[in-house]
Amino acid sequence: MSALSLDPGRVMMVSLGCSKNLIDSEEVLGGLIEAGWQVIDQAEAADLIIVNTCAFIQPAVEEALEAILEAAAVKARRPVRLVVMGCLVQRYGRKLGRNIPEVDLWLGPGEFARLPDLLAKGSDQNLVLGRPAYLRHSGAPRSLSTGPGWAYLKIAEGCSHACTFCLIPKLRGKYRSRTIDDLTAEAGQLLWAGVKELVLVAQDTSRFGRDIGQGLIGLIQELDRLPDLHWVRLLYLHPDEVDQGLVEAVAESRTVIPYFDLPVQHAAPRILKDMGRQRGPDELLKLIEAIRQKIPGAVIRTTMMVGFPGETDREFRELIDFMGAVRFDHLGVFCFSPEAGTPAARNKDQVPTQEAEARQGEVMARQAEISRQKLAPWVGQEVAVLVEGPHPESELLLAGRTWFLAPEVDGKVIITDGSARAGDLVRVRVTRGHDFDLEGEIIASSEG
Repeated sequence: MSALSLDPGRVMMVSLGCSKNLIDSEEVLGGLIEAGWQVIDQAEAADLIIVNTCAFIQPAVEEALEAILEAAAVKARRPVRLVVMGCLVQRYGRKLGRNIPEVDLWLGPGEFARLPDLLAKGSDQNLVLGRPAYLRHSGAPRSLSTGPGWAYLKIAEGCSHACTFCLIPKLRGKYRSRTIDDLTAEAGQLLWAGVKELVLVAQDTSRFGRDIGQGLIGLIQELDRLPDLHWVRLLYLHPDEVDQGLVEAVAESRTVIPYFDLPVQHAAPRILKDMGRQRGPDELLKLIEAIRQKIPGAVIRTTMMVGFPGETDREFRELIDFMGAVRFDHLGVFCFSPEAGTPAARNKDQVPTQEAEARQGEVMARQAEISRQKLAPWVGQEVAVLVEGPHPESELLLAGRTWFLAPEVDGKVIITDGSARAGDLVRVRVTRGHDFDLEGEIIASSEG
């Protein structure tokens, strides 16, 4: 539909994909709220539906298309405008408009910040797509959807690695860091809003600042100076980029918790090389041992990939053995997806889907056993817990996280006794352990 123009009304956002995408959604909603829009969560009552898409792997593409078609079905029943933004648009461009004409406006990931202006002034284009060069700044509005008590802080955009299975550099552009001054300004705004935990994210957090003559250690040192900041969590630390200096900076930090998210992807030398990774399994083991030696009790999280082209039974067993040697505290695993445009997708030696899924199941079963053993010693101990709100399965229980549990990807602390508000930091005595969760009772408030 040409000349898209809308007066402020009611808007619903469907945000898909990763935490970095969620921040984009929060920024769009922040801009629309400033322009007079009201955010709601019911499509049937909305004047505008926005779908923020992911297109990293085929399952994400399918999820995005399903969400768009669901919104299009609403549009068939009642007057509503439909905007689709994000990586799906960057990946498929004009093909989308030809196949899904119900969408009024398609926005690439570098263009989403223009949406309030496009709606106010009208646009004769239904596809706004350019080179992804946008970089968030502290002056941009933002409507938090996490917490209360915690928020993501996106410290960079894009990626300059050349992993052979990944489309992110094509979808999001080269790595672009924000400045330390700008990030501390936004961190201050979030603390003023009641945030106690900042979760730093980027496609590669450990690479921060190298493109602008700064660095992650410098950012850590500046965040340490902020009053009322309890926890800083570093996610997405590329194993090839982490060095002893960063480990020492975490050890010395007042706020950064010793939680290392190192997505190693695999443990077989041939596969790591074919993925475009620099460090082999022996170097990865040395890195993890150095972290644990410097910071006893440090928590290590990782992500693994099974079914990479040519993965043999022997190479899969190397992965399982590596898990046993490291005993990761937390682990996620996904099956390789052959994405068009990546070198790995052109490899003819693809692993059958059924076999990859069986390997995925075995990895998670093994990790459940390790996680249960890792959590068992916490029973009887007291921990600081950031309360997130009612447990999703029961209004009679509360749920929260302690320092060694990251939001959305790790387990929970299920609070079975005591009362608190979402966003409170409380002391909890752990009473029981599960595969990935803990149970406990509130014994006091806490300052972390």
